Amino acid sequence: MSSYTGVSGFGWRIHQVLLIRLLGIMILFSICRVLFYLFNQSFFPEVGLALAPRLFLGGIRFDLVAVLYTNILYVFLTLIPFTFKYRPLFQRFLDYLFIITNSIALLANCADFIYYRFTIKRSTWSVLQEFSHENNMHKLFGGFLVHYWYVALIWVWLVVLVVYLTRRWQVGPKPLRPAWQVFLIHSVVMTVAVFLFIGGVKGGFRHSTRPITLSNAGEYVNKPKEMFIVLNTPFCIFKTLKRSDYQRADYFRSEAEMNAIYSPIHVPGPDLPAFRPKNVVILIWESFGKEMVGTYNRELENGTYKGYTPFVDSLMRHSKVYWHSFANGAKSIEAIPSVLTGIPGIMEPFVLTRYTDNKLPSLPGMLQSKGYHTSFFHGAPNGSMGFKAFTNLIGIRDYFGKNEYNNDADYDGIWGIWDEEFMQFWSKKLDTFQQPFMSTLFTVSSHDPFQIPERYKGRFPKGPLPIYETMGYTDNALRRFFDSVKNKPWFNNTLFVITADHAATFAHYPQYQTSVGNFSIPILFYAPGDASMTGTDSTKLVQQIDIMPSVLGYLHYDKPYFGFGKNVFGNPPINFAVNYDGVYQWFNGPYVLQFDGRKTVGLYKYQEDKLLKNNLAGRIPEVQGPMELQVKAFIQQYSNRMLDDRLTVTP
Repeated sequence: MSSYTGVSGFGWRIHQVLLIRLLGIMILFSICRVLFYLFNQSFFPEVGLALAPRLFLGGIRFDLVAVLYTNILYVFLTLIPFTFKYRPLFQRFLDYLFIITNSIALLANCADFIYYRFTIKRSTWSVLQEFSHENNMHKLFGGFLVHYWYVALIWVWLVVLVVYLTRRWQVGPKPLRPAWQVFLIHSVVMTVAVFLFIGGVKGGFRHSTRPITLSNAGEYVNKPKEMFIVLNTPFCIFKTLKRSDYQRADYFRSEAEMNAIYSPIHVPGPDLPAFRPKNVVILIWESFGKEMVGTYNRELENGTYKGYTPFVDSLMRHSKVYWHSFANGAKSIEAIPSVLTGIPGIMEPFVLTRYTDNKLPSLPGMLQSKGYHTSFFHGAPNGSMGFKAFTNLIGIRDYFGKNEYNNDADYDGIWGIWDEEFMQFWSKKLDTFQQPFMSTLFTVSSHDPFQIPERYKGRFPKGPLPIYETMGYTDNALRRFFDSVKNKPWFNNTLFVITADHAATFAHYPQYQTSVGNFSIPILFYAPGDASMTGTDSTKLVQQIDIMPSVLGYLHYDKPYFGFGKNVFGNPPINFAVNYDGVYQWFNGPYVLQFDGRKTVGLYKYQEDKLLKNNLAGRIPEVQGPMELQVKAFIQQYSNRMLDDRLTVTP
């Protein structure tokens, strides 16, 4: 009897090979988790020897689900109770299937060694949708391989181990038993295996066990962001693959009860002054975190820190600045809906959900009804990140991208036209628009791999991270833009808003590596013709979704409208900000509440406790109770209005 046929010639070795190969992939997933942590250790400063075993052991549960999903076809074809599965050609096909599918899964894990720094969460299905808009993917991917060659080598090494595992453990010849006996026994084995498989991907065998999902990682962590150590990227992709609907929330029995706590409907007061048709110019700066700005960080480096944006520092002295200011998302594609429609991305970027076909609020649309010309500028190849499609969807009249610039001599070779040249192009175009106008520009240069034009090499401080030099470059480009427009006849009749798409989450200083610091961005309101629009407010919070209602409030817009944010120039009923970092983060004044949809998992006095060391959850009910009601009201308003297509005000 051949040693490959197993006991009684029933061909048990095929099941041994299956189990050993899957176990080998589980080990490789665990190696990826260790590497993910080592590459991103600065994001998890409180993960020490006491907590690490719990996180890594908890991760095995999620690895099992991901490995089973990844290998579902391989497992099925291995278990079918027919003897043709022993044929050499069929086994060769299974070998290639095993190698290819697991190599792709390991590639997803490896990509997040680096990509996590840009999104501060594991990649989901939406990432693939996001990059589907790019028509220069070969350059982006090639640039990634060159810049992060060591990650590519790690992936190649992991693939070599998969190939070795496949060649080391082979099935062998067909069993000696009659085919009907093999069919009968293997049918029983397959039935048992299917039962175990279902329990494995579900996360348990009890009838009451709900399928394991991303939030289950919260069982193993002290802080929500540590969930991303427990999770793995293929699991996150599989679990968001078919997610198209928000779950209807029912925290409140009536809409009136909910609206009394939080409502996204804005109604102008009866004594509102006449509408003033000022121009509105918005700059959304790629990866522009507060860490780069010296004015926000006077205490750093024993008071000697100057930052990397001297022009912004000078502009802040003539602007209305709210000291505590936040992004509502961590991706570029989340910024435009937040800024221009007042809709934040919750759990997934709004533009990648099916709810973009809802009737949407729109700052450009509302201003167009007042006779404004509207435009959007983005120096990337047209169609990049789906910006052109979305700006068209919300009614922006003219889009200007790399095509309209029409001079590849100023192309950086990867992302788009250099910021300085494109801002000068913007300046000239603004002169051609009839007033009043609203125009938005999204910068591109402060993006990985963080290059600047050759003529500026050595001019700007480099700092400890490569992004800092590009921030100095774009700051200088902004200075040149203002130099070119400050004497224009429309300049003093304009409200400028300067903000970021998201913070540069790969921060250097510890206070910017927390779940609060990861979302801290500048938001400046600069109105050169209005002396009242100056000063710093350290009490009110401002966020990206506040820009639309604040601009409308400043212009004295006189119609009811919908927006999840608040008018910071008025007297908002709740001094709040919100974002999603694996859990809901609800800011109210000096506190931030972290809420997982069912319970509070964290409460911090973040303005004093900048490293979020002191969790106050359960200790100050007079603060926690009202904040829980507020975040529940927000969740219910957000989810149910998305589902019911109620994102506008019905006349």
